[in-house]
Amino acid sequence: MKKIMLTIMFAFLSVSLFAQVPVTFQVNMGYQIRHNLWATTDTLVIRGDFEKAVDTSYSDWAGYQFMMTPRSANDSVYVAVVTFPAKDTVGSVYNYKFVATVNGTDNWESVTGGGNRTFTLDTPSVTLPVVNFSDQIDLLVPTVKNIVTITADLTSYYGTAPGQFDPSKDSLVIMGFSNWGGWNPDPNTFSGNRTLQPVFGQPGMYSTTLTFYGPVGDSTAWKFKAYPDANFGNGGGYELGDNRWYHYVSDTTNAQVVGPIVPSLIIFAGDITTDQKITFNVYMGNAVDFHNKVVIDPAKINFVGLKGGIKPIGNWGGTWTVSDTVDAPTYVDTISTLKVLHKVSADVWSITQDFPIGTPAGSFEFKFACDYPGVDTANSGSTYLDNEMGFGINHSWILADATSPVVLNYIFGTQDSVAQLPTGIKQLGGNMPIQYSLSQNYPNPFNPSTIIKYSVPKQQLVTLKIYNMLGQEVATLVNNQQSAGNYAITFNADKLASGIYFYSLNAGSFISTKKMILLK
Repeated sequence: MKKIMLTIMFAFLSVSLFAQVPVTFQVNMGYQIRHNLWATTDTLVIRGDFEKAVDTSYSDWAGYQFMMTPRSANDSVYVAVVTFPAKDTVGSVYNYKFVATVNGTDNWESVTGGGNRTFTLDTPSVTLPVVNFSDQIDLLVPTVKNIVTITADLTSYYGTAPGQFDPSKDSLVIMGFSNWGGWNPDPNTFSGNRTLQPVFGQPGMYSTTLTFYGPVGDSTAWKFKAYPDANFGNGGGYELGDNRWYHYVSDTTNAQVVGPIVPSLIIFAGDITTDQKITFNVYMGNAVDFHNKVVIDPAKINFVGLKGGIKPIGNWGGTWTVSDTVDAPTYVDTISTLKVLHKVSADVWSITQDFPIGTPAGSFEFKFACDYPGVDTANSGSTYLDNEMGFGINHSWILADATSPVVLNYIFGTQDSVAQLPTGIKQLGGNMPIQYSLSQNYPNPFNPSTIIKYSVPKQQLVTLKIYNMLGQEVATLVNNQQSAGNYAITFNADKLASGIYFYSLNAGSFISTKKMILLK
């Protein structure tokens, strides 16, 4: 039985750690072709800050590694598929631009509003919408009529109890199909009811049909939003995660069916009836700014911030800049939209936040921010403090009445909470390692603490995770960029049951897993 369980666990680890993620880039060169600014014999490439993540021998924002070719014969839409190593890069947000080389001269596109294009890497694959080079749209581009029926499945939320979608009070609306991204449909020709209506005979199912015009192969962004704002979290009813995209088709007669989709909503469950205190702790050792992948020196951190989708912690207000830490009177019940944590140890920052009586109960999301010298130059100077994780990737917690204060522990850049902050990470002295290694924990068996030592010969992303016999992750001890060296970490398993556990080190292409025994 033990051998079977080990086989299952290692199979689980192999699938998750060796997967690759293909990303499809698409750009329409129709304007440039029709205005003789670019010919099909010229060269079109993608460049960005993702190139080293694909292959360490490449240089970011340079080269001709990622050439684009026509999607089909006589098509002005060009496509390229770039394969990323998922084990190192999933969840990362990257910047990029298209570059057209004409007569030996590189012509970088200019994106509306300045800055770069961005995308978030996600499994199992990512297909980016078709965009226009330099956002130039030829007025002669033919647009076609699209009829779309969008259906939402709210059966998992449906009901009249607190925390449910109450059909007598709540509604669901289609937002976007405007200037959120991609093609901007003409509002004068956009028709249909954005508010979804109940589907007859199917409680919890909602639907609506919209009509608008756009070019075949292009796309537009949209999202669900629930009303009224006071009943829902995440900025007042917007579903969690990134925008959804609709891709235009040539069929102008039959309605295109989208869904049914289960929106990811946060529904407040009444109000808390007692004052609550929640302590947010975050470990900043070897934290990385996801915008530019810079390893943040803990000694140079000016402050760590906290912001989330509920009033006591900002209700997602503000601009993710230093100004959010000062008085923001336009956000009700909020002194500032970005709460400042205080330093409690070399690598741990903390804040105890009051959630007063009357605060809506239910799930809410939040994330941390890190201010350090030069951070305001990241992300082209825009929302530079939203630098823990990518868009729509947040921490979450369910607020409810409790008899004792709540303490939450997180590692900066890691989505899930941890039972024990990795304050025991130490970089050991001695010779610089020339190879990877993972030592047997000591003592073993242990109760409840043990020490795990490992070595990495170069700077890179290092993860050290604990799994149970079923292959389920029970703790993340390390998930950060680390410089070359020898390390030791103390693992405290006081909240785990006795049994056999496995710890797995992943650094670059090196993976090693060992067994340990907890006896209480």
